[in-house]
Amino acid sequence: MKVEVLDNRGKVVRLRPESDEDLWLLRISLRRGDQVTLRTSRDVQVGSGKRERVAMTLKLVLDSVEFQPFTGKLRISGIVVEGPEEFGVKGRRHSTAISIGQQLVVERSQGWRDHELEKLRSGAARGTAAIAAVDYDEVGLAVLASHGLKMVEDRSSRLPGKEDPAREEEVKRYVEYIASRIVREASRHNARIAVIVGPGNLKREVASLVSRMAPGLRVIVADAAMGGQAGVREALRRESITKALEELSIIEAEGVVEEFLKRISRSPETVAYTPREVLAVAKMGAVEKLVVVDSLLYSMDDETREAVDKALAEAEARGGRVVVIPEDSPPGERVRSFGGVIALLRFQVPSEARRL
Repeated sequence: MKVEVLDNRGKVVRLRPESDEDLWLLRISLRRGDQVTLRTSRDVQVGSGKRERVAMTLKLVLDSVEFQPFTGKLRISGIVVEGPEEFGVKGRRHSTAISIGQQLVVERSQGWRDHELEKLRSGAARGTAAIAAVDYDEVGLAVLASHGLKMVEDRSSRLPGKEDPAREEEVKRYVEYIASRIVREASRHNARIAVIVGPGNLKREVASLVSRMAPGLRVIVADAAMGGQAGVREALRRESITKALEELSIIEAEGVVEEFLKRISRSPETVAYTPREVLAVAKMGAVEKLVVVDSLLYSMDDETREAVDKALAEAEARGGRVVVIPEDSPPGERVRSFGGVIALLRFQVPSEARRL
């Protein structure tokens, strides 16, 4: 993400997202009430009743943000407060998509916190990986990023039987097809890692070809009981793979959620959940790791949103690790059942001490 502060009070910044991960970072950074200035287009009336789409620069007071994973688009909506007078757009609602490479200026009345700007500069993006699960019956291929998991291939092989003389040549084509798909998706999504799993030796043949086709791609090979989508899901549970992918927020969040579930039954005073409770323990410096679903950062409920904002700021200021995940991701669904935010604590905090 390209970030430039435009005023000496730290209220106005110019931003330019450079990847899907940057768009996801914008999604969790923008707030309702932010004033966003950008180049866009709008259907307006020109001449005698004729309407056409005209390019213009508008300033919106933001009230809605929607991220569309793996599309290169972030849709924002708001009320126009500045725009060309001749088109009468002021006071009207406008919705537009922000694309990779598009520049926008965001003004925040209360100013941008230092840690917010640093996060924008350094990027929440922790990398992207292509994950393939292959066997002689089926292949599954997914792209994993901090904003979610997307299956891009899940198909059966339809290879000839073992006695068929054409089988060897068909297997060779099958391996070439899988390898080329992995390399293509890795390149398309700027993945740094390709994970290839499955039973038997087929995965190694695919991995060897991928390494020759894309020497700069880190290739990890591991066993799995099957190919296809089930094999991809199995890969995400393997410790050797999760360690390699631990920078990705989804994987990291899975680990935090598992530890949270263990502690909540054994030592509940070492965990916290719900916005108000997590804020209380964050103010004590007790938060070691915090996981929050993205929807809470843009909640229409002011009290909830402010509590979450303050909890994240308090946790980060005291060295806590904050992980933001999509609400509709597997760990996000579980975190949502605990109020949308959970925390692992550095020390025990009795329940009576958690009241704000």
